[in-house]
Amino acid sequence: MTHQEPLDLGATDLPESEEARLRRAHDLDEPPVFDERNDVDRRSRTRATLLPEERRTGSADPEAQAREVLRDSDVRTEIPESAPDTMAERRESDA
Repeated sequence: MTHQEPLDLGATDLPESEEARLRRAHDLDEPPVFDERNDVDRRSRTRATLLPEERRTGSADPEAQAREVLRDSDVRTEIPESAPDTMAERRESDA
């Protein structure tokens, strides 16, 4: 199964030109290329088994669900700026 829509970076604080550069550099406008480079299809098949609590509520397509979670994780790993609200904040000690 191939995802054709551009991958979402979410709300970023990046200038438009920098976001465009990152989209090109990480194949975000070419989901099939992104998926192949990150082995998303194989990884989603191995992670499509539902947890007990997920089985109770059900899933129309566990493999598609796993694929989207993996894509989101891969984007955040490759481009930490893609989700500024989820980045770990590092602080210096006042002492």
